[in-house]
Amino acid sequence: MSESPNHSQKPVKQEENTSRFSGKPRRSIKRRIIQRVIFALLFSAGVIGAQEMGWIDNISRQWSKQKVNWMDNKQVTQYLRTVITDNKLTQTPINCLVFVINNDTGEETVNMQVREQHNSTCTNTRNDFPLLFTFRVDRTNGNIQVDKGSPNHFYPIH
Repeated sequence: MSESPNHSQKPVKQEENTSRFSGKPRRSIKRRIIQRVIFALLFSAGVIGAQEMGWIDNISRQWSKQKVNWMDNKQVTQYLRTVITDNKLTQTPINCLVFVINNDTGEETVNMQVREQHNSTCTNTRNDFPLLFTFRVDRTNGNIQVDKGSPNHFYPIH
């Protein structure tokens, strides 16, 4: 006699707290909220740390690379102001710096002196403009050199 299949067995029922497809236990709402809050805090700390180290400024500057017309002295001095602040070349506030352009005869290399201005809004009142350092700008390819700390001995800035 052949045995008849036993249809009286019920299918195995999954537990209420397991995922339908993976079989892994489900996380509670409270646990999900805690994990998301911890992730948000760690992510925020990472962004703040990257900002403090200057990484975000460098990335944004590379993505939005501004084209500088190297023949236009105004654009070049604006660019050099950002170079000064980015590389922390001086403690003098940027609005107290004066750019003096020497040997601008339309040639491809120009020297730009950076001098410290002194008046009622900048540090103290003096009649002279002390020389801080000099930039040498190659207008053909945009190479910039500076002589900070070693007068008349130029080295590349970037």
